Formats: sequence, structure tokens, C-alpha cells
Amino acid sequence: MDIQKINTDLYKNRSDILVKTVDQITKDFSTFGLEVRFSGNYAIAYEELFGHLHSHMLRLLESDVEKLHALLYHIDVDERKIRAEQSRHPGWSYSEVVTELTLYRELKKVVIREYIKENPDWLNQ
Repeated sequence: MDIQKINTDLYKNRSDILVKTVDQITKDFSTFGLEVRFSGNYAIAYEELFGHLHSHMLRLLESDVEKLHALLYHIDVDERKIRAEQSRHPGWSYSEVVTELTLYRELKKVVIREYIKENPDWLNQ
């Protein structure tokens, strides 16, 4: 199985995955001095995280684009992917696209780790 084709939708509603995704986001953003708060209400996790991350993205776009690029590089959000998503969603702002891709990438990191833990023989295929 191609690990890049793992369906992250299967994991989005698992509380253990959400906890780890919040931890991953908090860790990555704190590396750049950016605090991410989360209430712990997993029913609204996406909306809450999107709001926090989007405000950081807007602030960085206005005041520190180099820091934004370093953050996106650290998280592994590719500029080509951003442009591709912008063309697919012309009604979204740049900051919304970046925020969405950041959330997706952070979830994907956690899902890939979990997939490998749950399928240890995958590495031997």
C-alpha cells in the first residue's frame, strides 16, 4: 500500500488521533513562538483549531512572511500545493488555503505514525 494514499478521513473522528494532532500542532507552532490554545472540546476541534491557526497565518502574512515560510517548511506545506489548492478553491483566501493545508498536514503526520504502529509489517512489504 502507498502510504501517501492512506485515507485520513478514517482517522478524523478518533479522539486519540485528535489529541495527538493537537499536540503536534502545538509543538510545531510553539517552535516558532506561536501559542495554540485548545479547549479540549473535540466536537468543535476543527473549527477551533482553524480559527487559532488562521489568526496566526494572517498575522504572519502581515508582519513576518519569512517566519511564515519557515513554519510552513517545518510543517512540510509545499508552495506548489498551496497554489494548486488556490486554483481549486478560488473563493478561499491565501491564508485560508494555508490554514487548511496546515491542519491537513499535521493530521496526516499523526495518521501516518499511527498507521505504521497499527501495521508494522507494512514496512517489510
